[in-house]
Amino acid sequence: MVRELCLDGIFERCQGAYAERTLSGYRNDLEQFQSWSEARHKAWLPASPATVAAFIDEETKCKALSTVKRRVEAVKFAHRMLDLPSPVANSEVKLALRRAMRSNRARPKQSHGLTHEILRRILDACPDSLAGKRDAAIICVGYDSLARSYELSLLEVEHVSSACSTILIPRSKTDQSGEGRLAYLAPRTQEILMEWLDASGITGGPLFQSLHTRKLSGQPLSTSAIRRLVKRAGMRADDDGEAVKLSGHSMRVGAAQDMMTAGLDHLAIMQAGGWKTLDVVARYVENAAAQNLHRRRWASLSS
Repeated sequence: MVRELCLDGIFERCQGAYAERTLSGYRNDLEQFQSWSEARHKAWLPASPATVAAFIDEETKCKALSTVKRRVEAVKFAHRMLDLPSPVANSEVKLALRRAMRSNRARPKQSHGLTHEILRRILDACPDSLAGKRDAAIICVGYDSLARSYELSLLEVEHVSSACSTILIPRSKTDQSGEGRLAYLAPRTQEILMEWLDASGITGGPLFQSLHTRKLSGQPLSTSAIRRLVKRAGMRADDDGEAVKLSGHSMRVGAAQDMMTAGLDHLAIMQAGGWKTLDVVARYVENAAAQNLHRRRWASLSS
């Protein structure tokens, strides 16, 4: 009970200052660190550098580097919120992180891109039903806006312009202050979005709602529901095995790759997708960039 109160106290203080998604992630990682520490009779708060370093070394054996780093950030967060000295700043912890990075040489996995060609096949396969119109609208808006799944779940009717030509992405993980990002929708997406709004009769509230017994729930689709929706759409449209590999992040990846193939530079793609650093964009589009480069080379040599 004491440990639960300690965690609850931390997160009660943070309500309104951080996104719920961020706090939920921190809580889960801290619970993992707490359980690991207590099983070894070590104090978790405040934690010693030796405890955090040992935790890193053990987590590295079975967890991805990104997970290990995220959990270390959670430990750092908990100490900061309680005005305790952070063990993460200690050299012992820094060395453990370097060991983790050196032992984890695998390239980060990237979601399969939902490119324009796959999008066309998905739209052709979407059923002419309320759910089908919703799914088509979500995927088209996600592709045009380069939005993440949870950004799509936050959209409301009020974020759509009257002609459905633009949509405001109200918040993202790189925009926690909620300034928003304006995205432009293609004519085809405008038509599909209008069809969804007309068929659903939605005039306010969540833009993309879950359906129960073919009726609107009034509640926004969750991030996990959007991911499942994209996977199902890919399976319906599959004819060469590519669409089956889709995930909730595929719309963002595929749109960025298509923009690269179309000749847009990294800065333009970064601005369109709301990225803050060029290195992340470069990782997204590297396959498309390499393919485009070789196609140009082959065309030049054959002419």
